[in-house]
Amino acid sequence: MKSIILIVPYIGKWPLWFEAHLVSIAKNPTVNWLFITDCELPKNYPNNVRFIPISLESLNIKINTVLGIDVPLSPRKLCDVRPAYGEIFQEYISDYDFWGFCDVDIIWGDIRAYVTEPILSEYDIISSRKDTISGHFTILRNTDAINSLYLSIPDYRGMLSQNKLMRIDEEAFTAYLKTPEIQLKCNIWWQDYLMNNKNGKAHQEYYLDRWIWQEGKIINTKTGQEVMYLHFINWKRTMKYSDVKYDDDPQRFYISYNVIHYQPHVELSHILNNLKNFFNGYWVQQYFRIRKHRTKSLLKRINKKVKSITK
Repeated sequence: MKSIILIVPYIGKWPLWFEAHLVSIAKNPTVNWLFITDCELPKNYPNNVRFIPISLESLNIKINTVLGIDVPLSPRKLCDVRPAYGEIFQEYISDYDFWGFCDVDIIWGDIRAYVTEPILSEYDIISSRKDTISGHFTILRNTDAINSLYLSIPDYRGMLSQNKLMRIDEEAFTAYLKTPEIQLKCNIWWQDYLMNNKNGKAHQEYYLDRWIWQEGKIINTKTGQEVMYLHFINWKRTMKYSDVKYDDDPQRFYISYNVIHYQPHVELSHILNNLKNFFNGYWVQQYFRIRKHRTKSLLKRINKKVKSITK
């Protein structure tokens, strides 16, 4: 079986659902996680997890030394560094066949059910998003040729030197990997979406009990669809509490938009929540956000046109 390690530099404070995240990691014993963090280390955690304590300043020095670039590192800026993790953290991953990067606003399902041995044997890069490198789950073959791909991303040095997030991991890396010369050199699996997804988007309405984690699988309670992982996306802003504790060793729990819990909501709660979504749900709010943005853009164009006429 080909070995996999997911590298997660995480600076700040663990999210409130982190113990549920660890529970889902524990049910993937043949995949390993490396957390490089300044957070307080949990007392108990799965055997397939390793923590490397480090400060943001020390991590910044390490990254700058390996890359030879003065990266203005911040927790958010770490996303831009992801394509270079294979070289930056090689001392921790040299024995693995594949390394990867992922997010923490995730509850994992059965990874090996989707990232199978035939796929690992044939492909050099595997992404959970269709035709795009996924910041929330991408793994790469641990070879010098693949680990150094980031060096050829156009203007990668300039982008890494910027204070703002440049989305190198998803946008620039994807564009580079789609060039004909690279597609001839490495084989990429990005044929489908492996996580919760609808019409190419993982954003969700504010549902109750829509997902259940059960014995290592993530299942949509409405459709019965199983996915490799549940990505919170907009739910990470609405999530307020988690009942799930790692030491409980739970075999199942529900994930709602605002809580991770053991017991499903009563019918009345669903009725009231559906009414709330009808009048002020995520997609209603998104509609008005888009309309407001378009109105502002239109007014700007009109104002610009008026100024050009009255000059």
